[in-house]
Amino acid sequence: MNLDALLNHFGLAQHPFARAVPGAGVLRHRSFAEALTRLSLAVDTRTPALLTAEPGLGKSTLLGVFADSLDKTKTRLVYTALCSCGPFGLVGQLATRYGVRPRRAAAQTAQGLLDELQRSARTEILILDEAHRLPDTSLDELRLLSNLDFDRTPPFSLLLVGQSDLRERLTEARLVSLAQRLAIRASISPLSESDTTDYLDRRLRATGARSTLFRPAATARLFENTRGVPRLINNLATASLLAAASHGRKHVELQDVDDAAFDQEHH
Repeated sequence: MNLDALLNHFGLAQHPFARAVPGAGVLRHRSFAEALTRLSLAVDTRTPALLTAEPGLGKSTLLGVFADSLDKTKTRLVYTALCSCGPFGLVGQLATRYGVRPRRAAAQTAQGLLDELQRSARTEILILDEAHRLPDTSLDELRLLSNLDFDRTPPFSLLLVGQSDLRERLTEARLVSLAQRLAIRASISPLSESDTTDYLDRRLRATGARSTLFRPAATARLFENTRGVPRLINNLATASLLAAASHGRKHVELQDVDDAAFDQEHH
């Protein structure tokens, strides 16, 4: 069964569990909403912030919602996911993103970048994603962007984003100075069982469903198998819809989820 046939069977306008999320399909559960609030506070106060989450918990979705909430006329957001910084180092790569020529020394490059951002009339936001993949030497360079004279307000907001092991790395002695500067911290937790029910319903209704397509027992089993991880929910929910449609059903039953889970484990 192809995608068009699946959508037509359930009366859906688009794939409900695709990576791209319609605005109405975003579930702002407790930790998601709290993380958004903390990122907004970090920008308002220009305080460096740390956002961590295990894979599949919706970090990219959260960053997308955060970016969409910004006033584009008053802010400039630069997003980058650097895992290799080349000969110019992390600060040099960031300077290039802002159109600043790297200097001989990283400290000079950092000062040139800070001077450029200081002249900006907009609120400058830098999101450094996949930071858990950066070597310690690169993370340590970030101190150069926060070593300001006296107590000046930083000319930009730094949001350091990565998987949960980044928090553990920041407790190491070499990175303690950077860790102390990340005064605002946020994380995303897995969905609860009730959250999972809301998540499925919100996604489906945002893409055209007029009723709840997953029976309660099916939802409970889906939560049991995915432990509330949205990416895993998306995968198993899609497979469960396919299983139900292949049997001509308009709702997903417990057996459909079990069949889909079995297929995922053995193929």
